[in-house]
Amino acid sequence: MNRHVLLCRNAENYRERAEVWSEGLPFPVLSGPPLDRYRSLFPDGQLPRVSPVPRAGVVISVGDDAGAAGRLLAVATGREHLVVGPETLTKELSGRAGELVAVVGLADDLTVAGDWPGAHGATVGVVTARDLPSLTCLVYRSLSVDSVGEERVFVASHPMLEDADLADTNEFEDVIALGRRRPKLLVLKALGKECCAALPDGILCGRSDPIDSQPAAADPEYRHMPCMHGAGCHRADLTEEQRLPAAELHATVVFTHSCSSIAVGTNAYPHHIALGLGLLEGTAVAVVGALGVHIVQRGAQGDLESALAENLPLGRAVERMNDLAHPINGWLNRFGLLGDPGLVLGLRDHRNRNDGSRTPVGPVARDEEAVRALAHVSNVVLPRLERLCWLEPGVDAHAVEGFRIRVREAAEDLQAVDLASRVAALEADLAAFQHATVSTIVHDIYVNGWNYGGPALDGFREVSKRQATCPNCVGERAAVLTMTHAVHAELTVRTLQCRRCGDLWWTSEESENLAFALEGPLDTDAVTGRVTSLSRTLSNGSSNVLRGGIGFAFAMRRFLGLPPEVSAPISVLPGETADFTARIDLIGHDPRPDVHTGVFVAIVNGVYIASSSMMRLTPGHTTSAPRSAVDAARVGADLIGARWRDVDVR
Repeated sequence: MNRHVLLCRNAENYRERAEVWSEGLPFPVLSGPPLDRYRSLFPDGQLPRVSPVPRAGVVISVGDDAGAAGRLLAVATGREHLVVGPETLTKELSGRAGELVAVVGLADDLTVAGDWPGAHGATVGVVTARDLPSLTCLVYRSLSVDSVGEERVFVASHPMLEDADLADTNEFEDVIALGRRRPKLLVLKALGKECCAALPDGILCGRSDPIDSQPAAADPEYRHMPCMHGAGCHRADLTEEQRLPAAELHATVVFTHSCSSIAVGTNAYPHHIALGLGLLEGTAVAVVGALGVHIVQRGAQGDLESALAENLPLGRAVERMNDLAHPINGWLNRFGLLGDPGLVLGLRDHRNRNDGSRTPVGPVARDEEAVRALAHVSNVVLPRLERLCWLEPGVDAHAVEGFRIRVREAAEDLQAVDLASRVAALEADLAAFQHATVSTIVHDIYVNGWNYGGPALDGFREVSKRQATCPNCVGERAAVLTMTHAVHAELTVRTLQCRRCGDLWWTSEESENLAFALEGPLDTDAVTGRVTSLSRTLSNGSSNVLRGGIGFAFAMRRFLGLPPEVSAPISVLPGETADFTARIDLIGHDPRPDVHTGVFVAIVNGVYIASSSMMRLTPGHTTSAPRSAVDAARVGADLIGARWRDVDVR
């Protein structure tokens, strides 16, 4: 005899007892397999007393059959109770935006309502079952939730899913073993649909009856699995021992990622095989699961654990999960709750366990800044560098593809706890790569000459010309030319050309409104036997940090006595500028007085900018000795057949 529970003879007797129940009286329930499963958790067979604790929100029962169960839940938790018909549920919920509402009803009645109740404004938890005995037991379990179970989180994951190596198990036999235990939170990261959640070596089935039993004929408008026709499980590779009815799985709360595990009111399959309803015929008091097609988010488990550890009611915990998940995949990241949304589970924080078990994934902060930075690398910087592989032989195409692979890998898990550090490392490596590329280019300029455009130059066609004032001679004889490649339509270069001064700058920036400028005087006077400086200012008119490298070299002056190339990394914040100065040692080097052409080169955020320089070198107090015939011959040999620019057009 159970002194805490009153077993009612039938539905009418249950309604009568529910109508007069108050705290201290035995709690009315209808007997059946769900009650037997719950009783099995107590070694002496004695069912526990309910623990009336106030809960937030309101209870709305759908239909007369569920009204008695809803009244018991409301009275035991100090909430208002309403009874509505299925056809008016949507209207009632739409007027309760943000309010915690426990919708109590049989699954068939909720199907008549026509949609998932949580889609209509209120923060909903659906307390439901396939039949009234199961519903009465669910309400009872919800009110005695702390009576039995292990204070732990157990994670079972399909091995192909994210973080499967962090799960407690990837094997179905360990899930079956939960039939002898009851973790407070069971996380199922499995593949599935309304009727099941599957691992490679087993399946959790929504049916509570034997697989070979013939269910009653269902409405032909529903989809039907082979088992509904007596053809066995759709997983023909499994034996009956590898199928576990969801009702046989013990857990206080189940969180499943499998698609459509919550399908009350939107079910495409008969309720007889629904996974969520099967779990509620076991010992679970609540199921948190996916609504419709679902993309697994590794951060969702941590979000749920964190919310429960903060003693948020289940409804608010699922609400937070949806708020955090929606910006990621929107419609494909919707969670629903079967169970009382006002229930506070009281989960201990399991994220720093010291019991030797694996630590589950903690809550993941959505680092939108890191995501935006990764998007900028993927959509702006890398396409520019990929185009530069056509424009400049010094750009290592294989290295650029390596960065593309790293971006793809980082984007596979935008909720990774190390995303920000991975993106920062990627940006740092990209900056170093661009600096190294600049070093290669200016060295080649020093040895072989400067030829902006390289092998792609002959493929460019002028598409526009805009008159401009030359910043060097201040004459109205310059033009900004825009050229695109005849084959690579997205490859664009722009250059400022003056009929007097020649080319002042070149850029591969795709926008007509240039955001990056490399500015400084074209002509600079210098005297032999001294140290002089040539400088440029890099300005950043964009909204992103400029990262890369900058350098300077005299064009094809390796054998003419001028100092070698120089380069340095550079970084410029949005709206700011940075100066780069090349110190020209004309003491240790003894070039001939001449107009020596040089070029500043910068590659930042994938843009290749070049700025011409003319050093007008005049003799100092000493003159250099005449060059030897050997030196003259080496210079001549270096010039033969080279494509180079060292022209004074003035």
